[in-house]
Amino acid sequence: MWRMAAAHPRSGPWPRDGRGVLGAVPVRWAAAIALALAASLLLAACGGGGAGAPASPVTTATVRAVRTIRFDRSALTVAADRDVEITFVNEDTGIAHNLAIYRDSAFREKLYGTEIREAPHQATLTVRLAPGRYYFRCDVHPAQMRGTLVAR
Repeated sequence: MWRMAAAHPRSGPWPRDGRGVLGAVPVRWAAAIALALAASLLLAACGGGGAGAPASPVTTATVRAVRTIRFDRSALTVAADRDVEITFVNEDTGIAHNLAIYRDSAFREKLYGTEIREAPHQATLTVRLAPGRYYFRCDVHPAQMRGTLVAR
């Protein structure tokens, strides 16, 4: 057990020999352990698959238009060559939005799209896409609301 240092203007409840509250574990080791633990928890929360690991393809998904004129997601991975239901939910009260899927990043060829409607509104698209990269956006706010859709 450690003793408190004598009353001194710079003293505190910590021992002066470099040990922290963990007893014999030096403070710098305790900090390194805490940092490593935080990093591992962060990786676990993100799926731990690495920076470029793609998400598993799904056959149902939801994309929400949320406050501040944005989508709740910027990427979506769906199953290729299968019917996929994508539900669009406009939660941005009083603001008109839609969800449109395009073949190219220049947004020239529209493949699927919902109606432009004010919130609250919900619509479901049934899409079937060949393997590849597609793009989605809100046609009302194309600069702020866009994302990438991968079919695989």
